[in-house]
Amino acid sequence: MELLIKRTLSIRSATSPRAGPRGAVYYLSDVTGVMQLWRFDGVVHDVVVPWEGRVGDFRVAGDGAVAVATDVGGDEKWRIYIVDGDITPVSTEGVNNLGAWSPDSQRLAFTSTRDDGQNFHLYLYDKVSGAVTKAAELPGINAAEEWSEVGIFVTHYETNLDSTIYWVREGEVRELTKHAGEALNHSPKYVGDGRLLYLTNMDSEYVGIAQMDLSTGNWKYVVQLDRDVELFDVWRDYLVFALNEGDASGLYYMHIPSGLTHKIALPPGVVTSLQFRDGRVLLSLSGINRGHEIYTYQAGAVRRLTYSPRFGVELERIPDPESAWYESFDGRRIHANIYKPPGEAKGAVVYLHGGPESQDRPEFKPLVAALLMAGYIVAAPNYRGSTGYGKTFVHLDDVERRWDAVKDVETFAKWLTEQGIAAKKPCIMGGSYGGYLTLMALAAAPHLWACGVEIVGIFNLVTFLERTAPWRRKYREAEYGYLDKHRDVLTQLSPATHVEKIEAPLMIIHGANDIRVPVYEAEQLAQRLKELGRRVEVIILPDEGHTISKVENRIKIYTEVVRFIRQHLEASQH
Repeated sequence: MELLIKRTLSIRSATSPRAGPRGAVYYLSDVTGVMQLWRFDGVVHDVVVPWEGRVGDFRVAGDGAVAVATDVGGDEKWRIYIVDGDITPVSTEGVNNLGAWSPDSQRLAFTSTRDDGQNFHLYLYDKVSGAVTKAAELPGINAAEEWSEVGIFVTHYETNLDSTIYWVREGEVRELTKHAGEALNHSPKYVGDGRLLYLTNMDSEYVGIAQMDLSTGNWKYVVQLDRDVELFDVWRDYLVFALNEGDASGLYYMHIPSGLTHKIALPPGVVTSLQFRDGRVLLSLSGINRGHEIYTYQAGAVRRLTYSPRFGVELERIPDPESAWYESFDGRRIHANIYKPPGEAKGAVVYLHGGPESQDRPEFKPLVAALLMAGYIVAAPNYRGSTGYGKTFVHLDDVERRWDAVKDVETFAKWLTEQGIAAKKPCIMGGSYGGYLTLMALAAAPHLWACGVEIVGIFNLVTFLERTAPWRRKYREAEYGYLDKHRDVLTQLSPATHVEKIEAPLMIIHGANDIRVPVYEAEQLAQRLKELGRRVEVIILPDEGHTISKVENRIKIYTEVVRFIRQHLEASQH
């Protein structure tokens, strides 16, 4: 069984395809053990350049030059380089967000904290002179998403759920999507004739595709439905977009002038990236029993381009998850995905997604796949505060209402037993915000759980907000509460306040280089549990940050997680 688990955790992935010159496809893959930039010329797949660290993002210029963002030890302090016959550093100070190439491929736009630790200003790099110049001073978190013949379009994030689009042209910055209240506006794409397409949920519960006339500022929805549009791209008069259809993604092809739309037949899964160029759609698709691979759609046909190593694992033996709804403590219906193992179930694990502005989808998650192969049911609730269920639902856990999300998890554990899904006490597991919620659930209802696994989670909301990267603080305060106004609420809602109530054995995992949730959170938690005489195992990874980015570490650490869960689920059944 241990060999099967290690094989499952070894499965590689391919993602983020982008078109290059002469029909080439560039993408990211961890075949080498860490995400690297690859190129497929139609015949051969090859690594573009040997890179010691992780490549997190890239952009291909029209002349074949590639800009890459890379980090060291998982620290997410992205550094930008250009690969064009040689490797040229562009911006290696601060934190950098890769942007867009100019239409003539001679300049690269990016945003960075290189001169200001809290704000991502807009910079331009000139390939000929090698000079970097500041193009605009912009407050907060910004991403240069599009550079067309009419200028640069930048998305500014006021919070995770509130953003606006700036138009930067000849030194002037114009806000295109001014709005009262909260609305998402992002992913701008210039389509010619003074028209801009972008994603928005202005005046709507769900994200749709809007079109703006740049000369007047007037806008209207082109696609507006009762579910979120997650990704889109446009080529000539045609639009391709991915819809969040509850669980898997739906991919649609639309003729904009007529509105005629048809659904593209894809294998079940979640579309994680999308690009439409010269009549060809490139996408990456992730499924719990299909892995994470790259596909193309052209001339009515879907073709798979990558076949990442599976190490002998028959992933397709894992059934598609069952979509379920349960009634929470206050009568509100909450959605959950129930993943069942290929054979007889040996126990259940409650899996809590991060965010909380996120959603459990049937994507390929190596640890979940390994637990399924080991014979465990994995039950994943989309508790209140999750995305995918409308603008109102995502705010039901804000500040003091966070207790309601904790109660959603507690009610879910009881429901699993009532339904016969969990025959005995389940284990509970989560990362980041899911780690926070794991700790709160263990403390709020200690009798319900056989064990817990907490990964890069928050132990004390006050110290987390004080120590998280400075540009992130106000974005997280909008979710959890403000240090200057809600300190008492933050304290009351911190696992640190309730840690004495945690009884179940706990495994703690954290990356030493985490700039989102600093490792101090894990250190405090481990110390308190040891002082209380609780059963605790602690793993601090010196070469990782907020995620486990190296396959070698993933195999080693997640094998330990499966061992820990097996040990305590078996112990709870005697």
